[in-house]
Amino acid sequence: MIQKLGNKLQVQLEGAEGAKRTVSFSNVVEDPAEEKILALGDVMDSLAQASTTKGVILTTQTRYTK
Repeated sequence: MIQKLGNKLQVQLEGAEGAKRTVSFSNVVEDPAEEKILALGDVMDSLAQASTTKGVILTTQTRYTK
């Protein structure tokens, strides 16, 4: 049996002094479009003052049972 457990996005930000921060979002819609994921990174970048987006990670979890 295949059971979808959910998706999670992590936006990786880096500040001017090299300080790194990760912001996580749980329960993301299934198969989000790349443009939407990158747009979220841009929004977080604008909210996080003096930082730049280094990347966005999409994690998908699925459970397989007998």
